[in-house]
This record gives sequence, structure tokens and C-alpha cells, in this order.
Amino acid sequence: MIVPDEISVPERLYTWVDVDAHLADLAVRNQWPGWLHECDAFWDGVELTVDPSASRDEALSWLEEKFGVGSIARDEDVVAIRLDDVPGRLSTRMLPIEVRHQRPDLPRREPRWRERRIVRSLGQPLPPPEGPFPGNVRIAALHSFKGGVGRTLHGVALAEAISQRGERVLLVDADLEAPGITWMFTAHGRRVDFAYEDFLSLLHSSEDGRPDDAVTLGAAYLPNQTIGRVIAMPTRRTLQDIAPPRIQPTDLLTPERSIYYLTESLAQLADHLGARAVLIDLRAGGSELSAPVLLDPRVQRIFVTTVSDQSLIGTARIIQELGRRAPTRPEDPASAAVITQFHPQGHAELAIEAAAMLRDVIAKTLEPSPQGGEDRVVDGDVTLEPILSVFQDRLLALPSSWESVVELVHRQRLTKTLAPLADELSRPEETAYTPRPGSSVSPSGMNELAELRGRLGDFARRLAYAETADDTEFLTTESLRNLLTSHRTEPPLCVVAGAKGSGKTFTQIQMCLRRTWRDYAVDVGVPDVALQALLAPVFISKNLKDHQRISAIQRDACVSSEAEPASQLELRDRIDQALRAQLSDSEWRRVWLTCMARAVGIDAETSDVEQKLADFARDGSRIFLIDGLEDLLQDFARSEAQRQALRVLMVDCLDWLRSLRGRPLGLVIFVRRDLIQAAVRQNYNQFLARYSEYELKWNPAEALRLALWIAQRSGSLPGLSSEDVAKATDKDLSRQLTPVWGEKMGSARSREARSDGWFLAALSDFNGQIQARDIVIFIAESADLSMDDSRWSDRLLTPSAMRNALVKCSRQKIEAIGAESPQVGELLKRLDGLSAEKKKIPFSPEIVGLSGEDLDLLVANGVVFREEDQYWIPEIFRHGLSFKAAGRPKILAIANLVRQRNNLD
Repeated sequence: MIVPDEISVPERLYTWVDVDAHLADLAVRNQWPGWLHECDAFWDGVELTVDPSASRDEALSWLEEKFGVGSIARDEDVVAIRLDDVPGRLSTRMLPIEVRHQRPDLPRREPRWRERRIVRSLGQPLPPPEGPFPGNVRIAALHSFKGGVGRTLHGVALAEAISQRGERVLLVDADLEAPGITWMFTAHGRRVDFAYEDFLSLLHSSEDGRPDDAVTLGAAYLPNQTIGRVIAMPTRRTLQDIAPPRIQPTDLLTPERSIYYLTESLAQLADHLGARAVLIDLRAGGSELSAPVLLDPRVQRIFVTTVSDQSLIGTARIIQELGRRAPTRPEDPASAAVITQFHPQGHAELAIEAAAMLRDVIAKTLEPSPQGGEDRVVDGDVTLEPILSVFQDRLLALPSSWESVVELVHRQRLTKTLAPLADELSRPEETAYTPRPGSSVSPSGMNELAELRGRLGDFARRLAYAETADDTEFLTTESLRNLLTSHRTEPPLCVVAGAKGSGKTFTQIQMCLRRTWRDYAVDVGVPDVALQALLAPVFISKNLKDHQRISAIQRDACVSSEAEPASQLELRDRIDQALRAQLSDSEWRRVWLTCMARAVGIDAETSDVEQKLADFARDGSRIFLIDGLEDLLQDFARSEAQRQALRVLMVDCLDWLRSLRGRPLGLVIFVRRDLIQAAVRQNYNQFLARYSEYELKWNPAEALRLALWIAQRSGSLPGLSSEDVAKATDKDLSRQLTPVWGEKMGSARSREARSDGWFLAALSDFNGQIQARDIVIFIAESADLSMDDSRWSDRLLTPSAMRNALVKCSRQKIEAIGAESPQVGELLKRLDGLSAEKKKIPFSPEIVGLSGEDLDLLVANGVVFREEDQYWIPEIFRHGLSFKAAGRPKILAIANLVRQRNNLD
């Protein structure tokens, strides 16, 4: 239960109202005895309806137990509840008690905050509605505990965001006491022919319980109140009338109508208007004006609050009460929260803590899952993460007209802030995935499905390491496009940074296999690249096995057919010898340039290399490619000579090549980011920023595109072409990946997280980084583990296989980061060596024995995340370290909190 199981006796009983409230609280907490059916308190007495099997004395004894010793007065004339009087004086103020024996009728429960009859069933949720809204219309209601928190403004922004997605939306101003949208609309100079009060009145006057008149008249007049794709239904036709409404939503709750009559009628109206969504701006607080809408679990509840205690705690209490009265079911939309009016500089931590609190409160509003029902698994990850809308001065004083408000919304980018909500409300309602022809998994039997899974696993495994890659198509990323777009006619002179496993070696190989810069550009899909320079690998990864092919490419890049390129062994020896000598920066520059010259067959030594390269540059052009620097500089963390060598390569050598007239020679250096940080200690951020657009980073869309590309290239998705993958939008990616891993980490109607969101959160560190190698290994492992699973014939990768695949991915990730950063590796070894009882998340520093400096280092590397005074470990590290989560892991929730904090920093 959200509320405490037990409540104490009331502190004060002034009137029958206090008695009534206490009896209702007892019913809500299921603290009525089985024989008690109904309690009714009035100004002149209390009436208890009990089962015929119960005695009058039993009823009176129960009342005295619940109201306190001495609370019941008994004499021959009257039995009554003793009300409070002046302190110190025995009260003579009495509320008579009547006990009657009968079996009651089952009362009709209605969506009100304060129900008319106090009966046993108050402890149970309201009767759930049957089926979705008419026309599968989506309804969302914006509510706030307090006014002045930006609810109406964000309602307008959300309506505008939905309309930008090509959908019509019906925007209803249901704040019958303090309308806001109505003022904006009328100030815009628009005439109001049909208002919310008209709609309520027409519904109220319906004699057969059908909304036909209200829907017909509304559909006739409301199109005249359309701005863009937003159809506005103001509160009333004229703002001259400030009196309370004549008809309220609760007036529609008559016996012949559905208890969800209002929301179902609004859905019918929207359907007639061709609107996919309805947005309702509700009255603030615990008002009965809002109850019939909020208490329909099919309505997506959007709570708007600030970080102030009053607003936040009041909002949480409203959410808790909704969870008790009308919990969301598996088929209902997840509730959401919008936190407004905070400064990122001063209130960021407050906002993050508020988001965490609201996330947990909303997760508890889900309907409990029956035992063993996999399709009804309750998972807090499926709630929409609270949206943070930072304070902006211009929003303090809103303009009066609709047009001006919408212009301000766009200028302040509120539509982008509310994009997750707009995506949810504009997404077509689907009970099952409907693939486009040719893109789905449609095996005729389990043998064929196993074959498709086998293809996927084999192909992914070949891609897992660059040394097993071939000259197949490769996935174009934004960084590759940027590199080619910026160098259409001039050779690149740049550093391509990336973490271990980000694809540096793979990218170098794919460049080499295309032989020329222009041919590589053609395969990447960047047009108008005129540069025909040959690509010349200088250093390559020691792990590459196909050295014969690389040697052939090196010979092609030589200055002449007679020239012979230096071997990798010769070039490595030059670097080893230089590391043992004490060289100046200029001497190191010539060592690196000599390696480049020898790689294309120029017979040069450090004494004459600069002149020979300059002479060659007058007639020829080459683009040198360097990778595998971690093989050459294995002790860079402790060796100043190695750091110096790397710094000279990345700074001095590039500067020298830039100094050549016409810049005929290019150089692309593939290097791990941690090596850069060790070598370039001054102006490190400026150095990274200079080459940031070429950095091998995988944003969420590109990570999903890589997963889809692997499935398409493996032949596991017949009918899906490379062009489909390349041109897929973010929404297309999620849809096209459904046959790979399903819509959710369970059945389509389960409370499990969406598969694409789970995938991104599970493989990302707490810096939001996800590596290509982790993606490929994950898919290979998941495909292998899915081979014999016959329970999921609608997807290639099964939920259990995906979860179990994380274990191996996590272990390999820990090995990789240990090799990349020995300091981090040592801390991970310490965490791994803890006893099992200490391996729990979230953890406190004292339990695991880490200092503040240790934790800062882990935070900087995305290995831990601090929430209040405790620390979390991302899934990609947690499994390999064998840390257990307290309860069900909040994979998406924590990942979203990290993203929000990073956005605010």
C-alpha cells in the first residue's frame, strides 16, 4: 500500500465532519471488520449498517477501539460519539449512533475525490474502464497541485509539439475557475462559438446517456477554432462571466451513464474532428472539477510542479492517491512529470532529486501484477522519466495572445523539451508490431528461425574485432561524414579520437581497403569529393592477421613501382630505439616523419626526411594513416618519453605538414582519448574541441542504426535494404528493430521496458558513451543464447538472451577499460574483490572502501553515478563486477537521470 497500514485515533473530533473523515480513512486502509458494510455520518448522528450476524455491542466496541477510549458515551437514553469540548471539561456534545442490521446493496463507485457513501469498497480501486477510448484517441491531462507552475504554458507547448508531428490535437481548457488558454485564444482575436461549458451542458442534458448532441454540435463549430493543427476548446464563450460554472463534471455522474462518461465523450468528439490526441488543462489542486478526468486510468496524467516543497510534496500526494483509486494497468499510458522553474546553476541537484522522487512515486501507481503473469510484469523503468524544464526569464510575463505565446514557446525551445511526451501522444496506438513488407522475421518454423539467428550471430562475431573484418559494406556515421565533408579537395590533417572499442582500427582498415580518399568517400556516401590521394597505412594494429593484404595496399601507395615500403617490424624498431634515446621535440618530429616516408618507399633518414618529403609533395599526394599507438606506447601513463612522442606526433607533425605549400600530404591519427589526455596536459579541452566533429562517438540513433545494419547485412532481415537502414529516421529505427528484439523486453502488452531504450541504457556508461564493439559483441552473444529458445517466434533476440548476454559484454568491458586506464582498472579490481555482502547497489563509499578521489575518477570515466549520498554502477559494468541491485534494477530510470544531469551541467 502507498498509505500506512494503520492509522491512530483522531486527535480532534469537533463535528460530524471529523467523524465522517475518520470512518472514510479506515475504509480506505481496509481496516473495517467483515461485518461492517456502510457508515454514514450527518450533523444529527452516525448510522452504521452491519451484517445481521453482528451484534450492536460488537459494533460499538469497534467504534470505541477506533475513536479512542472514552469516545463512546453509553446510557439508557442514548449511545453516542463524544465530540470535543473546551479543554479540561467532560464534553456533553454528542453525535448519536444508530446501528441497523441489513445486507446492503452494492453501491456505485464514481470518480470523485470525496465519494458520497462511505462503504467498504473505498479501500478498493474504482471499477476499471472497458477497452480503449473510441477511435483509439489518446487523452492526456495536465495537472498541478499549485497554480503558477507553468502548467498552461507547457500545455500549449505540448499541443504545438504534437501538431509539428503532423497530428491534429484537441486542446481543452478545463480550468473552470481560472481559465488560461481561454484568455490566450480570445486575445488572439478569435471568436469562440463552442466552449467546454457548452460541451458539459449538452452532455448533462442528454436523456439517454449518449453524447450524440454534444459531439455533433462540437464537431460542427470547433473546426472554426483551429489554429494550425490545434483545435482549441476554451472554457466559456465569453470572459465577461466570472461566476462559477453552472454544470460541473461531477454533475454528469448519473446512474444511467458510464462513470467515465466525460472522457469517453471527449474521445468521441476528437475522433469526429480527426484529432489523434486530446490535451486537457485541468484545475489545480484536489478539485472535483478535475477528478472525473484524472481518475480515468486511460488518461495519461502529466503532473507539472516546481522544486518547492509545497508543490512537490503536494504533487506526490496527488499521484499516490491516484495510484490507490485508479492505478494504471498494462494497457494504460504511463504517467509523466514536468519539473519547471528552476535554475540549472543553483537548483540542478534539487531538480535531479525531485525527478528521482517523482519517478519512484509514479512507478508505484501501477496496478500490481498477478503472480506468474509475465505479460503483466510491473517495471518502474516503463514510466516516462520526469522532464526538466529550466527557468527562463522571458516566461515570467507571458504575452496575452495565442500567437505571441506560441512564438515564445518556439523561441525558448519548449517544444524540444517536451519532445518525449509529444512522441508518446503522436505515436499510433498499436497492440502488436505491424512491419512493412519484407522487413519482418517471418520464419516458417523454428529451424528457419534458428538459421536466421545463427546468421546474425556469425556475422556479428566477425565484426566484433577489426582483424576479422572484410571489405564488406560499413555503416556510415556522422563523424565519418564530417571528416570527408570537411576535406573534399584538401587532404585531412587531423586526430580521430575514440575509446577502446569505438571502431578506430575498423575505420582505418575500411579506409585502406578503398585505396583512395575519393573511393572511400563514394562508399561513405559523401558527394563531390574530388581528392584522389592514395591512402597509405603507416602503423596498424598488432592484432591484425591479414598482413598480406595490408602490405599490398602499402605497395600500391608507394612513390613508385620499384619502391618497397618498410615493414611494420622496421617501423616499430625505429620507435623503440627513439624511446630509449633522449630526443628533443624536433628530433621526435623527424622520427615520425621518417616512418611516414619509409611507409611509402621513400629512402629517407631523420637527417634528410623533411627535405625528401617536401620534394615528394611537389609532385605527389598521400594521406598517411596511423593506428595502433597503444601497441607502440604501452607504458604511456608512466613514461614521459612516450607521452612526449605522442604529443609531438599529434601537434608538431600535423603543424609541419600544414606548413607545406598547397598541403599535398595528409595525416589521420587514430588514437584513444585517454592517450590524448596523458600527452596533451595543457589545453587538453581545446585540443579535443579542435577535432571534436571527427571523434568516434556513437549517439543513440547511430547505435540503433548499427544494430539494425548488422541484422540487415547478416541476412537475418530479408527484404530490408542498406538504403532503408541509411535513410531510417529515429522512429523508423525503433520500428524496423522490432523484428530483431521485439517492441518490449517481454510481450507487447507487458510492463517491461521498450527494447530499444533498454538496449541503449544497458550498454551505455554513465557518461552516455556506448561503444561499437560492445554493441557487436552484445548482438553476437544474444543471438547465440537465443538459438534454442522457442518461446519467442516473433523476434531474433529473446529477452532472456539479451539480459544474459550483458554478463559477457560486461566482463569484456571491464578488461577493456582496465587496459585503457590502469588507474580505473585498479579501482575496478578492488570493487571486484569485495565480498558478496558488500557488492550491492546503490552503495555508500564507506562500504566499498573508496575515497572521494577514487570515486571522482570513476565518475569521470562513467563507471559510477552519484544520486544523493549513494552510488550506482551502470549495467555494462555491474554484471562483470557481480554487484547485485536492491530489488529490480532501474536500468532506464538511472540512465535517464544521468542524461538529465549531464544536460544541466
